[in-house]
Formats: sequence, C-alpha cells, structure tokens
Amino acid sequence: MNILVTGVAGDIGIGVGRILRSSKIISMLIGCDVHDEHIGRFIFDRVEIVPPVKENEYLTSMEKIVKDNNIDLIIPTSEPELRFFSKNISLRTIGGAPLLMANTEAMQIGFDKLATVDFLMNKNLPYPWTITVGDGAPRELPCILKSRSGAGGMDVRLVTNPELVPLLQKMYPDYIWQENVASLEDEYTCGLYRAGNGEVRTLIIRRRLSSGVTSYGIVVESEEIDKLCRSLAISLNLLGSINIQLRLSSRGPVVFEINPRFSSTIMFRHKLGFEDLMWSIHQYRTGSVPKYETKPTAGTEIFRCYEELIIPT
Repeated sequence: MNILVTGVAGDIGIGVGRILRSSKIISMLIGCDVHDEHIGRFIFDRVEIVPPVKENEYLTSMEKIVKDNNIDLIIPTSEPELRFFSKNISLRTIGGAPLLMANTEAMQIGFDKLATVDFLMNKNLPYPWTITVGDGAPRELPCILKSRSGAGGMDVRLVTNPELVPLLQKMYPDYIWQENVASLEDEYTCGLYRAGNGEVRTLIIRRRLSSGVTSYGIVVESEEIDKLCRSLAISLNLLGSINIQLRLSSRGPVVFEINPRFSSTIMFRHKLGFEDLMWSIHQYRTGSVPKYETKPTAGTEIFRCYEELIIPT
C-alpha cells in the first residue's frame, strides 16, 4: 500500500509514521504538513508541504500528492483537518483515495465540547456540569474554563479566583465553564476501538500529564470504566478508533473529553498490543480485524521519553 499521513509535524502524525514504517504492508509512506522543519523528514519516504486546510488550495494540493504517488489510503491526524472533514460529510475521499478516520457522528459530537456533554446527558451517562461562559457565571469554583472547540489540553485553565470571573466572561464569551471533576491523580485516558462487526476493544491507562500530554501512565483494569467506554462506543455508533478522557470521582467515572481521532498515545498503545491503527487499516482492506491477542497486564507502566537528533551542515 501507498499511504499518505497528514499533520506529520505533530506527535500523532509522527506516531502513525513510526508504526507504519515497520509494517510489511507499506510500499511507500508519504507525509505532509504546512512545513517540513520536523522529524518526519527522517521517518517518511518523502514529506510534502501543503497549504493549511482553511486555504482554498488545500484540496488541490492533496489531490496532486495522491495522483503523483498513487496513494491508496489517506490518514489525517491533525484536528483542523479532521474538523474540516467532519463538517464536509460528503468528502470521504481525496483524489479517489479514502480517508481513514472515525465515523462522522463520533467526530461531530467529540469536536464540540458542549455537544459532548449534551450527548452524555441524553444517553444517561455521567457528565460534568457545563455552562457556556456567555450564559452566566460558573456554578462553583474551582472550575475549568476551556474552548468549546479546543484541541486536547489546549485553551484549558483552572479558575479558582471569583474576582476573575467577570473579566473572563468578557474575554471568552464563547468558551465553556465545566465542572472540575475529581483530581489530576484520578485522570484516565482510554483507547476505544469498534470494528465493523460491532466488536469493542478498550485500553484503560491512568495517566500523569506534562505540558498537556501523557508523560507517564499505568495500565488499569476497571470493570466500571470498561462498561462506560463500551456504552459510549455503542451510543456513538462508533466505527474506528477514538480516545476517551475521564476522571474517577465519588460518583464513578465521568467523561470530560471525547477525542474522535487517533490519540497522541498511539505508539504507547501499539507497543502494548492495542494496535488500533493497524486494526483500522486491516478493517479497511479486508472488512475484518485481527484478533486482539497480546493484551497488556494491569500494572504495566509507560513513560514518554524524548530524544535529540542533530543534523550536521
């Protein structure tokens, strides 16, 4: 297969590239992003520069890459692109090459933080109280202030000072106030994959964040969290892989984010045996998925490490 991965300057795109680089089914691996000053140049066979997705030339540029390289499959990894595709629901191929991503319903709900809470509430699933900033003050402090359409940990802050509330209401009327559920020590990131035959697979990791990304985690077995994730998959009519973020509170697990894309922990998952990227590709190619055989043991720890690469002149 000839595969094109987008957003390869980001951690998800790099993770996808690293996994595919070791796959025997790949003939050519092409990456693209808005610049080429990133490590992807040393992972992909070639990295192309494309305009931002908001530019009119984006699709034309992508179509040219697909045609010039006989691309069989496109894997979009950047949130701006995935948001664009979720809004343009008729766009499921570019230049004849299919886009590998979660189903439209999961993306449209997950990319709107207020819609996420409404969905959870309507499905009688645990949810954090949430109010649009422009509609009034938060119910209580401390609480979370975040963008309704924020990406991951971006545009998120903990509000503790009531004197700041009026100022924040003027500055961020389109943001949301949200319940500060439990504590950071009780935060989990959960891999959630659902195949075309309805089979659901989960991976639960209690995590520690550093600069908005998982720097440490430990695999956990939790019947309560697993049940919640499976309920979400069915309620979303999920097809593909998404990421669930929740905290374990006194009233049980409470979901505060549905990230309808491959996770920045994709390489962690792959090494643990939760191969949601390869399952998704296999589902596309054959209509089925391999067995989930190598499941990680509870208590297995993961660490994010960084490495420097120097290229001499």
